[in-house]
Amino acid sequence: MARYSIARLANKPVITDQGLLLGEVTDLVVDEISGKVISLIIRSNRGAADALLQKLKRDRKGNVLIPYSTVKYIREMIVVDERLLKVYIATKG
Repeated sequence: MARYSIARLANKPVITDQGLLLGEVTDLVVDEISGKVISLIIRSNRGAADALLQKLKRDRKGNVLIPYSTVKYIREMIVVDERLLKVYIATKG
């Protein structure tokens, strides 16, 4: 996958591959040793995604943590595989 700086990712919209708007990127969780991204930290969007987002972990500020393993691609927006996100929720809860 291509390299991106947080400056390029900040405020990008995050949607599912089914078209559900989840929110906007505010920051990343990165493994200090490997340098790999673990999660996207997003400011959640109020609306249709609430039921899905309620089940995900949050940081101290209430922002939602989206596992980076669910990201399908990054272009003008970040697209997340909704099926993988639901599997993650069901197994990690």
